[in-house]
Amino acid sequence: MAESLRFLIADDEALHNLALTSQLEALGHQVIATASNGQEAVEMAREKRPDMAILDIRMPVMKGPDAAKLIHAETAIPIIILSAYSDTRTVEDATRSPIFHYLVKPVDPDDLAPAISVARARFTEWKRAREERDTLELKLEERKILERAKGILMESRQMTEQEAYRFLQKTSQDKNTPMIDLARKILLAAPLLQKG
Repeated sequence: MAESLRFLIADDEALHNLALTSQLEALGHQVIATASNGQEAVEMAREKRPDMAILDIRMPVMKGPDAAKLIHAETAIPIIILSAYSDTRTVEDATRSPIFHYLVKPVDPDDLAPAISVARARFTEWKRAREERDTLELKLEERKILERAKGILMESRQMTEQEAYRFLQKTSQDKNTPMIDLARKILLAAPLLQKG
């Protein structure tokens, strides 16, 4: 059996919440919160920290896609949007929010398990891509710091670029400290180095 997940579901029609709750429980999942509007869904997501959310697209107070954006900003979780509408405009609205699957109501129990699997897989892929992007941005930032530190060494000690790099590398090894930490210290000490 698949892993049991903790769900938040939100629909302004109590019968749909009830039906979806029983379908999820039949699949071995747990519904930890139900909401009747988007604002309530956001508050419950904040309070209960579910593993996944299923939100109706059109709810009072706040629509599903708007609630999805707020939930996603605070606790990134896979979100499925439910809709009785499958027109192009509605689908486009949904795709502009951080959702990972779209189901048309009434939900066929046979469609629910695959939708959950697809949403989780897409979410995992999105998370991995975001982590890779963050790592690349960090590496780029570190490279800029290293370049600036080399520049300071070249100017203050009349070194070539290669000598400055070798100096950073050797000092890093001798002091058993990462090169990036050493480069940061050089940037902090730059005013003193340039005076000398």
